[in-house]
Amino acid sequence: MTNIICFPHYTAGGLLCDILSKTYSNLGDNGGINSIQHSLGKIGDADTVFDNYDTVDFLSKLSKLKVDKNCWIGTHCWPGLLDVAQFDRVIIITTATCRSKLYRWIRAYHHYYLKSLPWLEVFDMDRIDKERETAKNYLKSFLPVNGPNVINIEFAEIVDESQQFNNLIAGHDISASLSRWKKINNFLYDDKIWQSPAVKRYYEAELEVNLNQYYVYT
Repeated sequence: MTNIICFPHYTAGGLLCDILSKTYSNLGDNGGINSIQHSLGKIGDADTVFDNYDTVDFLSKLSKLKVDKNCWIGTHCWPGLLDVAQFDRVIIITTATCRSKLYRWIRAYHHYYLKSLPWLEVFDMDRIDKERETAKNYLKSFLPVNGPNVINIEFAEIVDESQQFNNLIAGHDISASLSRWKKINNFLYDDKIWQSPAVKRYYEAELEVNLNQYYVYT
């Protein structure tokens, strides 16, 4: 039996694995926590939500792991394809709300799309078009899954340090891990975040998808 945390990329999976597994991992190059535990259950990823994977491959990988009973194993696999009853405990970092999806896209935008090639070689309207098209990947929700051993928590609840998040990590020392994560993601706490280019691209992408027509800049 295993404890797993399921999450889409850029939703603090490394942070939560560190806190619950009582580890303090190095920072990664992508603006996250480079936790060993949060990669143990990964068999791939998707540009949006990883909900099309080989469940046999995933379960086979888990069966070969030799981990402590208090270890929390991370994966990008959406657990809706699995029988969650086969695990001890399951935590799902969901993005069912607009706020969670926005936070996720903003993190990806800042930590990857502002720092990596070929993005740094694209400018003006070509850049805006590329950002808007990529933002469409983040419109899809990582949905909750129900089960007596399952806890669903929205990514926004983690960012905003809600009571639900505090209940989840009660009894764990989170001060060092959380303060470090907030420091490298300080843009999420900027009062002007909702007027940022990343948010504008998200809403433009959402409009195009919902109306099935191109956004017109004036």
